[in-house]
Amino acid sequence: MTRSPEKKELAYGARTKCVCLTRYFNWPARLPRGEWWKKLAQRIKAYPAGKQQSWGLPFEMGKGHGRRVIFVNNKHAPVIIPINAQATYLCFLHEWPQIPEAIRWNDPAEGLVVAEYELRYADGTQHIQPVRGRFEVNMAESPGSAWLALAFNMWRAIDPVAPPPQGMQWGRAQHGLDFASGLPLVYAMANPYPGKKIGSLVIRGIQTSPLLVSGLTIYSGAAHPLAHLSRRAYRLKSAGHPRVQKAAVDLGGVARIEQTTGPRGKKWLKSPYMGVAQAVEPGAGTEDIIHAFGARDATLALTLAGRKKPLKFSLGQAFVKGKSSAALQPDVQIEALDKARQWMRLRVIDGSTGKPTAVRLHLSGAKGEYLAPYGHHAQINANWFEDYGADVLLGGRNYAYVSGEFTTDMPVGDVYVEICKGFEYEPIRRKVTIRPGQKLLELTINRWKDLRAKGWVTADTHVHFISPQTAWLQAQAEGINVVNLLASQWGRLFTNVGDYTGRVGVVEDDTIVYVGTENRNHMLGHMSMLGTKGLPVFPMCCGGPTEAWVGDPDFMSMAEWALENKRKGGVVIRPHYPYCGHTEDPVPILKGLVDALEININRGGGFPVQEWYRYLNCGYRVAVAGGTDKMSAGTALGWMRTYAQLDANKPFSYDRWAQAVHAGRTISTNGPLLDLQVEGRGIGATIGLPSSGGTLGFRAEAACFWPLGQIEVVCNGKVIACDSARQGARQLALRGRIKMTGSGWIAARCYGYAGHPASYMAAHTSPVYIKCGATRAFDGPAAEHMLSLVEGGVEYLNTLAMVFDESARRRMVKLFNEVRQELLGRLIAEAGYQPHYEVGHYHTHGHARPTALPLT
Repeated sequence: MTRSPEKKELAYGARTKCVCLTRYFNWPARLPRGEWWKKLAQRIKAYPAGKQQSWGLPFEMGKGHGRRVIFVNNKHAPVIIPINAQATYLCFLHEWPQIPEAIRWNDPAEGLVVAEYELRYADGTQHIQPVRGRFEVNMAESPGSAWLALAFNMWRAIDPVAPPPQGMQWGRAQHGLDFASGLPLVYAMANPYPGKKIGSLVIRGIQTSPLLVSGLTIYSGAAHPLAHLSRRAYRLKSAGHPRVQKAAVDLGGVARIEQTTGPRGKKWLKSPYMGVAQAVEPGAGTEDIIHAFGARDATLALTLAGRKKPLKFSLGQAFVKGKSSAALQPDVQIEALDKARQWMRLRVIDGSTGKPTAVRLHLSGAKGEYLAPYGHHAQINANWFEDYGADVLLGGRNYAYVSGEFTTDMPVGDVYVEICKGFEYEPIRRKVTIRPGQKLLELTINRWKDLRAKGWVTADTHVHFISPQTAWLQAQAEGINVVNLLASQWGRLFTNVGDYTGRVGVVEDDTIVYVGTENRNHMLGHMSMLGTKGLPVFPMCCGGPTEAWVGDPDFMSMAEWALENKRKGGVVIRPHYPYCGHTEDPVPILKGLVDALEININRGGGFPVQEWYRYLNCGYRVAVAGGTDKMSAGTALGWMRTYAQLDANKPFSYDRWAQAVHAGRTISTNGPLLDLQVEGRGIGATIGLPSSGGTLGFRAEAACFWPLGQIEVVCNGKVIACDSARQGARQLALRGRIKMTGSGWIAARCYGYAGHPASYMAAHTSPVYIKCGATRAFDGPAAEHMLSLVEGGVEYLNTLAMVFDESARRRMVKLFNEVRQELLGRLIAEAGYQPHYEVGHYHTHGHARPTALPLT
């Protein structure tokens, strides 16, 4: 509140004066008998004491354990308080505690006059304001908040992303506010004659239940001090766009300070970051937007970087006129960004079908302020397990997952739009102008590729926490056909278990959601049970923290989980391979129980890809898959995905998708679309050759909306053909021939252009397998590595594992030993080496790798 000397011409700001009521306090004193009166007195003595603020209004309340309130009822004489001042409002702290026997439950009477406030003016006239039940005070018979009075503590906006204030549960913090609470109530009584001098105030009780008054403040302002203007976004207009370190509103509050990514314009519309999910778009001219609310007379105080004293602005003036200058510094202003808003319908059309389609949508104002569609978060919480809605925070930008048609409130004026829908649609950025009274905004997104028509189906193999229906919406918006939503255990937290049905869940509009489980062991590793039919594969986690709960024993190995899921007709994926455990992997892979390894493909392959190659180089067939492991609103569903090729002439179903994964007809990608043919045979095929080998022709093609930098064909882990685009290209292709002298495999991979924000993008096909007679690919050092993992697992199970019982230990160790014997046998037979000792780790000084002749 500003303190203005004007009276008649007061437009913004207010003056206040606390009236000390200490000499008029008359209670608690001489308590009537009864527990109710005793408890009331104790509560009154627990009131806030001394100088207080309620909804920004200052009050001087009583102190100590003596008399703290003015007590009036129909048995007590009225209390007269000198005022001798003009005022537009008299603000009271009061309450009406109802004596239990006086409550009329069978005859509620909203509007019952319980007391009176009488204003006696200096000219001899008077005005009486009745204090009514449910209007100016609460009323037991009408269980709701008073219509004209508010709880003592005003609601306070809090950051839903930061740790909750002490004593507040996390769930409550997601409201984004600390609720209004507490007694006494605050009530602002309008003075019908603000030009007259008030001589005195008379407080008169009318009912048996007493009116208790604990504070009084005289208020002179332009409007009701408790009636708030709606929340708006304000920006600071000052040279250099200084950072706002703190913002406060005296008769209101600040919802949040939003730091934008910079103003919108031609540069933003043409930015190479359009649609790029995994790179942060650098901001240019970022500024702080203040989202504030409050009374018309409120003052917005902004403390700027490098300044000690805050700048003060009229919130009401900025709200009504669109701007307000700082007191004593008129060259600095705040301006309202959303001066007019209107409800309207938005529709996004798929250009290939002419029908509405779900998308990932970003809306922002000209200054970069995010315009969240109604029902979506303006401030997205990307913390683990803290936001399961239809929003996502990517590259520093907020997005909402929206259906093809929805309603929301939009600001009148220029709005900037970004629309994305997976890897086969062109992301767009557009500037649109919302006209006053406009009822519909229609936008179009176009396909640039349609692999679905060729039988390719997209899937995210690894999603957590969100509901099946939310997963379906996000999948629709990201161009995903299959979502594997996984229930699991995290210590003593269980997630999505209630969504598990043992059958297909949501099936609608070419998108399927199936709830499976991710089974996890902190040492042995993780395994995803997809498409499980019937009862789930339990227990989901074993072996104690951090996956299972303290004391949860090792009961089932990864291989046993995988085998049970196979028996239940499911698909087995090793998620986020090879991380999280990296001990038991050779056991289920060598036993043929793993359909695919979920690998985050990146430039050059890295350790995960090389680890996968080790199994392929030893002749073990296992495909590649892409999954996000989405566990927060900081991950877009399907940003890493699996493409699986189905028969385009047969109906799409989950079972047919599962068959394609099992057959190895898959690609893992986070953007590029990749294909491989070897002698006309597709990904996952097996080509037979004589024992002597032969020469094979291959063709690899990559396409991407974002520029590609390189495409490679790999045979037995070695690059045999490569092509690159120095300036990036949307399409790359390779053709060649390779002479195979033994069994092995051929695959293709590609990477994004290094000079573009989408350089992280990459894709990798599953192999085409080459079988030369009865030979089998083998790599001695790779087998040694696998053997080390197996032997480490055996020692763990025999030493530190907290097993369910000895039979469980023996059962799991037996599986490890079976694979150990296979590896030892192959090392001796195929590498031609003998171990240095009979018991323990096999070790050679030589190498025996699969062979392929160079490109011919």
